[in-house]
This record gives sequence, C-alpha cells and structure tokens, in this order.
Amino acid sequence: VEAAPFRSHLRHLCAVSGLPWAVVALQAGLSIRHADALLHGRRGRPLRRLPRPTAARLWALTVDDLAALSRVAVPAEPVAHRVEALLLEGVPLRRVCRQLGWSPGRLAALLDAELAGVSAAEALRVTALAETWDRDRLADALRAA
Repeated sequence: VEAAPFRSHLRHLCAVSGLPWAVVALQAGLSIRHADALLHGRRGRPLRRLPRPTAARLWALTVDDLAALSRVAVPAEPVAHRVEALLLEGVPLRRVCRQLGWSPGRLAALLDAELAGVSAAEALRVTALAETWDRDRLADALRAA
C-alpha cells in the first residue's frame, strides 16, 4: 500500500501522544528499522510502499491506545534487568534518564528494586532504547570497518 498516509499517521500519533516514534512503532508491532525507513527513508529516498500487514497494524493503533500505556503497570524487575544490561553495554546514564524522562534518583530506585512496577510506556521506552542503541552501535561498527 502507499506509505504516505501511514507515515502521516505515525507522525500524528507521536505528536499527540508525546511518545518517541520508536515507542509508537513498537506498540504498533513495527520493527524499529521499518519505522525508521517509513519516517526517514532509505538511502536518502522516502519509502513509497508499505506491506499491507504492517500498514494495518499501524493504522489500528490509536491515541487512546498510547495514552493507556501510561496507566498500565508492568513489573519493574524485567525493566530493571534490561536497564542494567544497557548500562553495562556502555549506554550513558544520562541517555537512559533522558530516554525514560526520569531523574537519576528514580533510575537508582528502579535498579535498587525499590519500585514494584513501572508504566507500560516506560517499559516500551527501555525496549526502544535497547533496540536503537544496538542499531546505532552496529552502524558505527560498519562505518569504522
């Protein structure tokens, strides 16, 4: 299907929800790579077509679905483990805090197992950070080679 309306829908969802595009993409079931290509193109050219199943998943996602992510609690422990792994991989603490919109104190509370739960939006932000960090590191390695 033609990609332009879905690109606009993704941008609209991000603008209205205040969530980063990677978080919205993950909630819609899109890969970070595919959403990046939809928004920014490939090799300097805009993506013109989108697979029908991808388009359907994106179109089905609403602003209300995204707003609900802030109200749904998920266990903090898996999120803490993922954040800890990111920090061990070298993701700067400031980047983690910025991505989550957290203070260093709240991040410390997560890592010290003082939080029982976090919002589903926060958990998705961590997933998005992990996937974009891996993608950025791979791109850096390929440029260096």
